[in-house]
Amino acid sequence: MNQEILDLKLKGYCCSQMIMEMGLRRMEKENQDLVAAMAGLCDGMWSGRVCGILSAAICLLYLADPKEASQGLTAELTEWFEDAFGFTDCHDLMEDNPLNKVEKCPMMLEATFQKVEELLEWD
Repeated sequence: MNQEILDLKLKGYCCSQMIMEMGLRRMEKENQDLVAAMAGLCDGMWSGRVCGILSAAICLLYLADPKEASQGLTAELTEWFEDAFGFTDCHDLMEDNPLNKVEKCPMMLEATFQKVEELLEWD
């Protein structure tokens, strides 16, 4: 787990909040209300649905580049995510194992953020 993810986890952020905060930092922006609102996407919208990492990453794509996001980046990211991790729903990704949050989520978060950086051509 990289230091930025660890620091945000220690602040009490969930995965979707971490994705958005990291993206805002890359864009040299700050919006604590937006980061707070991302908590609604945590744990698959608190119901095991679409993973908060993926849904927040899609929100980040639209924030950073709405035109490109709507013209294919969202579909590309979703397809990549499902290929990389097997599922898009939090419930399926976690396999009813609470330890997977500790073991899988940081790796998925880091890989997904790297994919977002690649799609947005951030260096």
